[in-house]
Formats: sequence, structure tokens, C-alpha cells
Amino acid sequence: MKVAIACNRDKEMVPLDQAELIEIYDDSNGSVTESENNGYGSKEATIAEVMRLSPDAIAVKEGVMCPGSYMMSQGTLKYALVKSSKAEDIIKNKEYADAKDELAPEIFAEND
Repeated sequence: MKVAIACNRDKEMVPLDQAELIEIYDDSNGSVTESENNGYGSKEATIAEVMRLSPDAIAVKEGVMCPGSYMMSQGTLKYALVKSSKAEDIIKNKEYADAKDELAPEIFAEND
């Protein structure tokens, strides 16, 4: 499985619009590739960048995605609801292993 982690330069998972980097971890060979996020500043543009990299899943927490980015990715990506914030911990603890096809609405809801 390949899992995407949208993160800042300190490799901390952040909301998609704040992600400077997109890391792709491939658990079949243990490799990590890092890409600059050309969609920085927009959750929808960032999810488009993630999907261009063709992962199987994306690591998410509450507030990482918005309804638009969720709708864009639904049916294409699985969602790994993670507890850790550091990319290395998500990988080390295999928090992506139980990725689901759908998220509960409160995970991607925007707060007013």
C-alpha cells in the first residue's frame, strides 16, 4: 500500500492547504518519496496533487480535509484515520493499515 501524508517541512501532518510537502510511503519496499506541494494554499489543489501521485490512501485527522477535497478524492483514495502527527510515527506504527473507503462527516467538516 502507498500512503500519502500532507506535511510541513518538519514532517508534521497539517491541513491540506498548509502542506508544503507530500510524502508517499510505500509499505511494499519501505521507501519514502517526498514531493513539493504545488497546490499549497488550497485544500482542493493539494488533494489534486496527492491524487496525481497515485497513492492508495491518505493519512487524515479532523480538520485535514474539507468537504470539497473529500468529494474530489472519494472513490479514488482510502482514508487512514491516524492519531500521530509526525509522518515517521504514522509510518512506524502502521497507522495507515486500517484505511477506510469513507470518513465520518465530522472529520472533514469545516468549522465556522
